Amino acid sequence: MKKWPFLLMSGLALSVSALVSTQTFAQDDSSDEGAAEEVDRSDWPETVRFAVAGMEGTEELQRRYEEFAATFEELLGMEIEFYALSDRLVSSAAVEHDHVDLVLSGPSEYVVTKDAKPDIQLAGGIERDDYYVVFIASKESGIESLEDAVGETIAMKDTGSTSGHIGPTGVLIEEGYDIDNDFDIIMLGDASLEALLNGEVDVMADGVKHWNTIVEEGREDDFVIIYEGEPLPADPFIVNTTMPENFAEEFVRIITENEEEVLRAIIGDDQNDKFEGGSIIEVLDEDFDNLRETYELLGLEFEE
Repeated sequence: MKKWPFLLMSGLALSVSALVSTQTFAQDDSSDEGAAEEVDRSDWPETVRFAVAGMEGTEELQRRYEEFAATFEELLGMEIEFYALSDRLVSSAAVEHDHVDLVLSGPSEYVVTKDAKPDIQLAGGIERDDYYVVFIASKESGIESLEDAVGETIAMKDTGSTSGHIGPTGVLIEEGYDIDNDFDIIMLGDASLEALLNGEVDVMADGVKHWNTIVEEGREDDFVIIYEGEPLPADPFIVNTTMPENFAEEFVRIITENEEEVLRAIIGDDQNDKFEGGSIIEVLDEDFDNLRETYELLGLEFEE
């Protein structure tokens, strides 16, 4: 809301000022009405069904994104209805079958969802701070490079995980390795770091946050980063075709203009700390081409 200047005058000058002020208010009111008409919300629903990829259970979703929902409702004047998913790739089926309208997705999950429903829209995303793949080896193993790791077992996370599977596998492919014959890749889920720390494997590949955990535990002298990847894509907001066509653009505008408030609402829960220090940015489909190519080279099926 603009603040209007008032001139302190007297006599005839005051009368003239009043006339000018009246005209100014009329012009500015007209301008405000024009701005309001820029976005036609006549076909917008009152409620948006919202999901977060990779998050299981309604209670956890509500707890971790309750503050975001309140901020969303305040900024867009729409209510959020939480929709819980059962695993990281179910978000694709939920979008494909129109169970959800808006998803905060992981980069890998977006690739799968886009393949299942090409007409979805990207509506900005959260670029994480320090979000890239690292390969970590125990110093005792003597492994100091990817070449040294040929013939060894590499622990990764879950099939389809951006930083714990698709990202590191893409690194190996880009570096010219035969992932079927040069390494024994095993998927250990959340136990991959523990397997490395306990000496069950000599190498693991996942996001850099695992190296940070090693440092926090004071064990950095026992391990070494043998490879650092490029930054991974942002976590995108996906808008389903169930929403009006102009919703995505308006959503991007609002979360970008209110970036600090939106991010503060998301990281208000400690378990969303992966977004700490992040930023809201524009995202394009081409940002995910490397992940898409890795999926194709792996021969993974996009379908659920």
